[in-house]
This record gives sequence, C-alpha cells and structure tokens, in this order.
Amino acid sequence: MHNLSASLLAASLLAAALFASATSASAATAGADDATLNSLTEIQRALDSGASVAVALDLSQCTPTSGGATPSQTRGGLRIGAYRVTADGTLSFADDHVTVGRDGKPIQQFLRYQVHPDNSIDFTMFVFALPSYQQTGSTLGYRCAINQGLRFNVGY
Repeated sequence: MHNLSASLLAASLLAAALFASATSASAATAGADDATLNSLTEIQRALDSGASVAVALDLSQCTPTSGGATPSQTRGGLRIGAYRVTADGTLSFADDHVTVGRDGKPIQQFLRYQVHPDNSIDFTMFVFALPSYQQTGSTLGYRCAINQGLRFNVGY
C-alpha cells in the first residue's frame, strides 16, 4: 500500500510539473506581443529595472531631416547597453561599429538615438575615416517615432 501511495504521489507531482510547464509556455507565447514597449515611460522603466531592451530600426518608416539624408530601406537592430536621461526627459543611447566603406576603406559609424518625451525619436549617423577619425560626408539625420521606424522590445 505504501508503494502505491508513493507511486500516486510521484505521478501527481509529474502531472503538476507538466501542467505548470505547458501553462508557462502558453503564457509566454500568448504574451509575446506584451514584450513591446510602447512609450518612453515603458522603455525607461524597463531599462531602469535592468531588463534587456532590444531596438529594431526601419528607416523606411522615418523622415529624413538633415545632412542630405534621403529615404532609405535600411533596417537594423541593437540592444541598449549604456543610456542616459537628460533633464528634459530625453532618453539617449548610441551604438558604433567598424565596417568597410563603399570605397573599400575602413570606417567607423556612430549612431545616436534620442527618444523624446513626445515619443518622437531623432536618429543621427556620423561616419569617420580610420585611422584618422576625420569625419567623412555629412551627418545624416532621420525623425522616427516609437513603433514608427523604431520598435522597442524587452525580454527576447
């Protein structure tokens, strides 16, 4: 009788564990859209709590603003590492990478993102020749918005 009770207990625990696992997986799948951050407040709250925030950029949804920037089909993404919030409430973060220019020479691109309290975003790109770090071309600028050109997600 003791072995039967132990077997029933083990089976019950296994069933409960499988149910909890399935419920958790379903909740994660169902809540995938909930991971999108839809406002500056939500983005700052996620960053301040230490969450990993991913940014997806689609310049085709943004408006060129400076430096001779033209409409672009460029897309890309990054995870926000360091960031700062200025006195006016603007969230700023940046990314940089070394790549090769169209002329085959090495360049370094600096990409700056400024998310404003009205949920508009200024995206600016600077390009520098290497190894001199002399700026090449104009600084290009685009105006985007949260969920229009830039999408923020947490937890992926």
